[in-house]
Amino acid sequence: MALSGSVLLRSRKGRDRRLFAVFALNVGCWYLTSFLTKLFPAQDEWARLNLVFGVLLPLATVHFFRAFIGEEQPRMKLLHRSALIGAAVIAAAALTPFHHHLVVRMAVLAYVVVFVFAALAMLWARAQQAESKFEGARLVFLSAVGGLAAFFTLFEYLPYLGVDLPPVGTILALVFLYMLYQSVLRYRLIDLYELAGRLGVLTVLSFVLAGVLWLLVRFGGERYFLHAVVASLVVLVLFDPVRLKVRDKIAQLLFRERYDLDRHVQTLRRDVAHVLEANDLARVLMEGLERSRRVTHASLFLAEEGRRHYELVGHLGPAPVERLEMAPAGPLLERLRREGFVVLENVERQLQEMRRLGEDREAETLYEVAQTMAALHASVCLPVQSMEGDLYGILSVRDDRMRDAFSPEEVTLLAGLAAQAAIALENSRHYQRLKERDRLAALGEMAAGLAHEIRNPLGAIKASAQYLTEEQADGEAEGERERGEGDDEFLHIIVEEVDRLNRVVSSFLDYARPATGDPAPTDLNRAVERTLQLLRPECMAAGTALEVALEPELPPVRVDVEQLRQVLINLVQNALQAMEGSGGEIRVETASVERAGGPPWLELRVRDDGPGIPEDVLSHLFVPFVTTKQRGTGLGLAISQRIVAAAGGRIVVRTRVGEGTTFVVRLPATDGRTSVVDVPAALEVEPVSEGAQEGPGASSMSTASSSASGPSPSSGSTSAGAGETPSRVLTSR
Repeated sequence: MALSGSVLLRSRKGRDRRLFAVFALNVGCWYLTSFLTKLFPAQDEWARLNLVFGVLLPLATVHFFRAFIGEEQPRMKLLHRSALIGAAVIAAAALTPFHHHLVVRMAVLAYVVVFVFAALAMLWARAQQAESKFEGARLVFLSAVGGLAAFFTLFEYLPYLGVDLPPVGTILALVFLYMLYQSVLRYRLIDLYELAGRLGVLTVLSFVLAGVLWLLVRFGGERYFLHAVVASLVVLVLFDPVRLKVRDKIAQLLFRERYDLDRHVQTLRRDVAHVLEANDLARVLMEGLERSRRVTHASLFLAEEGRRHYELVGHLGPAPVERLEMAPAGPLLERLRREGFVVLENVERQLQEMRRLGEDREAETLYEVAQTMAALHASVCLPVQSMEGDLYGILSVRDDRMRDAFSPEEVTLLAGLAAQAAIALENSRHYQRLKERDRLAALGEMAAGLAHEIRNPLGAIKASAQYLTEEQADGEAEGERERGEGDDEFLHIIVEEVDRLNRVVSSFLDYARPATGDPAPTDLNRAVERTLQLLRPECMAAGTALEVALEPELPPVRVDVEQLRQVLINLVQNALQAMEGSGGEIRVETASVERAGGPPWLELRVRDDGPGIPEDVLSHLFVPFVTTKQRGTGLGLAISQRIVAAAGGRIVVRTRVGEGTTFVVRLPATDGRTSVVDVPAALEVEPVSEGAQEGPGASSMSTASSSASGPSPSSGSTSAGAGETPSRVLTSR
C-alpha cells in the first residue's frame, strides 16, 4: 500500500503508473484482509472479502500488463474479457455460503494461475516482437520479475487448500513487487542493475540468516548463543563471495547486455594499458568497441601539443568531422571538464527545461553542445583527460539502434575506459620523449665522433697542401725545380688521408642504413670455415695461432651470409689487434645451447688471450664512434650489434682484465625446412687490419667496420681475453 501511495503522490502519473498503483493497492488489501481474517476468525465477512481481493488480483495483473502489450491487441482483449467473466463468477460464489468449499477455493487457485501466467506469457511474446531493442529488453525484465512475483504469490493461496507454510512467499513476493515498482518509475531499465544485485544479495543473505536462526531455535534449545556467534562468523566469511556470485548471476540472467559490456570494457582496458604508440590507441579502441556489439558509431579526437584543435585519429561507422576546433567546441569541452562525461539525452532534456523556464542564455549553450555532439555522431562524449585536468582528446560513442542506449552505470564504465586511454596516451608521449632523447644523445655522440674522425685527416691534408703550396711558391721565385721525394711523400699522405675519410663516411653510411640484408637459412659452420680461410694469413703474419672448434650437425641459422662474415671478421680482427702482435691464441668455436620456450641458440664464440677490456671502456663498447684507436672509426661493433639484432640474436661479452675476452654471438636456430645457402669459397673483402698499420704501440681498444663490398675493413674494438670465471659480462641486444 506504501508503494501504491508513492506512485500516486508523484506529479507524473502515466497510465502504466496508475495501473501499477491499483495492482499494488489490490495486493495490499489482500494482505490486510488475510491478517484480519486470522485476527477475527469468528467474523466470516473478512474471509469473504479476502477471497474477493484474491480474485481481483489476477484481473489487476492483466490490466497492468495490458498497458505494456497494447489496448487493442486482440489476444489481450480476449484475455481481459475472460478474466472479467471469471472474476464475476468466482466473486459471486464467494458471496454464497459455499465460499469455504474446497471446489470454490480450487477454482480461485486455478483462476489465478491461468490468467496471471497467460498475461505474463503474452507480455513475453510481445517482448520478442518489439521493434525497439530497448523496449524488448524492458518487457523481458517486466515479465521475468512479474513471473517471479506471481510464482511466490501462489504460496499465499496454499492455505486455501489447507497447506500451512512459513511466509516465504510473502517476503519474496514483496521483494519482486518492489523491483516491479522500480521498473515502472525508471524508464531506463538497465539502470536497475545495481538495484537488482543488491536486492538479490540481501534476499539471499536474509534467508541464510533466517535459516540459521530457525535451525538454532529448533535444535539448539535455549543455549544457542555460542552457536549464533559461530553462525554469524560463517555468514560474514561467506558474504563477499556469495555477494559477487549472486550479482554475477543476476547480471547474466536479467542484464545480459550490461554484463557483456562490462566484460568487454574490462578486457579493452587491459589492451589499452599495453599500448605504447599513440597511433595504435585509436585502432585498439575502435576494434574493442566494435567487438562489444553495443556501439555502432565511435570516434577518437586527439589534440597535438601546442595546437588549437582536435584531429580525428580513428572512427567506427560513418566518419564524423575531420577536425574539431576548440573555440566552437568550447561549451562541450567545458562541460566535459566539469562533469566527466556528456550524454546527449540529458542535454536535450535540460535544453527543453531551460526553454520552458525562459533561460535563453543557458539554452543557447546547451544547443551548441547538442550541435557539436551531432557533428561527432555521438550520444555520449567522454574526456580523454589527465589527472592534472589536461584534455588530450574526446572519445565519443553511439548506438543508433536505440536513443538511450547507455545507462549511467555503463557511461561510468566507458568513462573509466577513456581514463585508461588518457593514461596510455601519457605513457606513449613519455615513451616518445625517451626515444627522442636517446636518439638525440646517440646522434650527439655520433656527430662528435664523426667530427673528430674527419678533423684529423683534414688537418693532415691541409698541412700537406700548405707545404706543397709554399714549395711551389719558393720554386717559382727561384726558378723551376724538379719534384723531389719529399713532394711524393706529401702527395701520398693526401691520398691516404682522403681514403681514410672515405672509409669513415662509408662506415657511417653502413651504420645508418638498416642492416636487413638478404637473410636465408645458412650453415653456420661452413660460413665460419670459409671466412677463417681468409683470416689465417693475417693471423700468421702477426704470430697469433688461430684455433677452430666447430660442433658438428648444427641446425641452420637465418641470417645474411655476407653480414655474418662481416661480424666474424670484425671480432677476429678485434682480437688480433688486442694482442698487439704479442702472439697468443685466438679460438673460434660454435655450439648449440638449449633455451626455454623457443628454438635453441647457436653460439659463435671468439676468444682471445689479450689484456681484457677495462671497466670504463666496457660500458661504451657498442656506442658508435667511440674508440681508443688512433685510426679506428668506432663503428665495427655497433654495426655488428645491428646485424645480430636484425637476425633476432644478441652479442654477449665476457671479459676479465689481464686474462682475456670472449665475444659470444647468439643466433636463433631455424627449422631447416628451406634450402641452406651455400657459402662461396672466395670473399670480396680484403681482410686488412688497421692494427698492422698502427704498429705495436697502438692502443688496445677500437671498433672495427668491414664491408662485404667495400675497401679494407676498418679495425674493431679490441676484445681482451676471456677467463673461466669472467668478472664482467656485457650483453648487447
